[in-house]
Amino acid sequence: MKIPTILLLCIVIFSCNQPSTKSTDSIQQSASVDVDSLTKMFLDGWNNHDSAAIVKTIADNAVVMNDSLIHTGINAIAQNWISGGVKVLSNIKTTSLTKGVSESVAYSGGTYSLDLTPPGGPVLKEKGNYSLVWSKQQNGDWKLTLVHIEDITRMPDIQ
Repeated sequence: MKIPTILLLCIVIFSCNQPSTKSTDSIQQSASVDVDSLTKMFLDGWNNHDSAAIVKTIADNAVVMNDSLIHTGINAIAQNWISGGVKVLSNIKTTSLTKGVSESVAYSGGTYSLDLTPPGGPVLKEKGNYSLVWSKQQNGDWKLTLVHIEDITRMPDIQ
């Protein structure tokens, strides 16, 4: 299950790095998209426990891969991922290790940390890896089309 996921992510990321054959004007327009601002908007929704704001950042046909769980489409993502997560996640921070923008795709990948507070439980610290892929929609808005999150705090220590 993890090999096809990694393969899909590599295809998306490498396709973003292909040289553009568009005019200089198109490159300048795409360069004006700020991936950090897109990511901040997504994280602000989570950190403010605002599920409506989170949903606004996600495309109708998006895919969320969270460890071994896969959610496809905004309705499934909202119902099965956002609605529960927004209640227990806070203090989400990311460190981008790679990012890029083309005319229609933007991506950011790196590490994250967050606080997980189960009902009645202690605050747990989680950290892991993330990949966010944004696509420019027909109306010009940028929406998340792929979210991949891998929690590494539950992985065994390999020495």
